[in-house]
Amino acid sequence: ASPSPTEAPSPALPSYEPSGEALPTGNLAGWTQVFTDDFRGSFLNRSAWGPYTGMPGGDQGGWWDPSHVGVQNGMLQLKSYRDTAHANPANPGGYVSGGVSSAPALRQTYGKYLVRFRMDRGAGIAGVLLLWPSNDIWPPEIDFGEDGGGTRDHSTATLHYGPSDQQIARTVTADFTKWHTLGVEWTPGQLAFTMDDRVWATIANPGVPSETMEMDLQTQAGTCGNADDPCPDASTPNEVDMDIDWVAAYSYTPNAG
Repeated sequence: ASPSPTEAPSPALPSYEPSGEALPTGNLAGWTQVFTDDFRGSFLNRSAWGPYTGMPGGDQGGWWDPSHVGVQNGMLQLKSYRDTAHANPANPGGYVSGGVSSAPALRQTYGKYLVRFRMDRGAGIAGVLLLWPSNDIWPPEIDFGEDGGGTRDHSTATLHYGPSDQQIARTVTADFTKWHTLGVEWTPGQLAFTMDDRVWATIANPGVPSETMEMDLQTQAGTCGNADDPCPDASTPNEVDMDIDWVAAYSYTPNAG
């Protein structure tokens, strides 16, 4: 029966499939599932994720703070908004962002990674899904989803390698304000980048790393005056969020059925 005009409706139960696609479970041919998170509850699982804090390397206009990482309604949310406690001349708008690392729970050599996400439009607010060297000596780096800000109409995958930061990049077009699943299959000497269960680009190169890496999910504001990574401007919404429905990761087991 419908509630009477004076009767408040019952609160809706939280959805654990906000993107409309369920978290994958089980192994795949050549891959053994070793990590999943569909962000149930209302707190970040600190045994799985470490939230970022401080200034991003090479980006004096950005700042990360754990208070900009939240879990609610079945999603991990990385929030970029003005936080005057961290305003500085390189980012007078004072945008602060959120980021997390899988280092507490997941570090491995080779693997398959899937991230189901969407992101608000916003000039000067980047969103990145990446693999980072666990020894913290850069490069290498594998970006399997990167967008420097704006309309969210494309995403770039980049392999960074070698002491002079050589780069090989590929770009895919889609509306990333809507839900998509981006991923990478990292095997010896090769990367296969995936979107929504299909491979959209590959890189075969001796520079593909063969060391232990961890998965990072991050947003960040750029630096004013930097043409490559600009800061937010008057068109940027007061808050720009990356919403992550779920994450799944697999170890590389090529002899597994």
